[in-house]
Amino acid sequence: MAAWQRVIDLFRFKLRKDDRQLAESYLEEAGLFLFNQMSYADQKHAVNVGRYLLSDKIDTTGADLKLLIKAALLHDVGKVKGEIAWWNRIIVGVIRRFFPKLRQKRAKRGEAGLGHALYVDLSHPDRGAYMAQSLGIDPTVVSLIKHHHDPLNEQASLELALLQIADAKS
Repeated sequence: MAAWQRVIDLFRFKLRKDDRQLAESYLEEAGLFLFNQMSYADQKHAVNVGRYLLSDKIDTTGADLKLLIKAALLHDVGKVKGEIAWWNRIIVGVIRRFFPKLRQKRAKRGEAGLGHALYVDLSHPDRGAYMAQSLGIDPTVVSLIKHHHDPLNEQASLELALLQIADAKS
């Protein structure tokens, strides 16, 4: 269901008032600036990740919830609005899920079209972390953005594990 909802969200343009209020209640000016650089679809996904973490569907006991929600709202800021055409976003989603080696092979920085879309998808954690760090976002949030697609290991924080779970469920 979540995948179809994300496709539908590609064709909407504005967050609902309660979604906007959630972002505004957790993000300071720099965070909101970054949040506003994302497409509606990415903003909606980020809000859904945050709402999932705030729900009773997941146990966040012991986590720094405020930092975790900030990271949820900003985890995809490396995907800048207008940088990828909607049809390429759909193709990228299919390639990411079913042909991950092809994504690695075809991702090309500076190339137009699908190659660039694959590059953005592959590099958005590093790009987003760089953007967040440049604007003075909390270093813990920056780290969560940077590592939200990394394989988990025993050194991974509780917040990173929770963010990855919520990202996959949303």
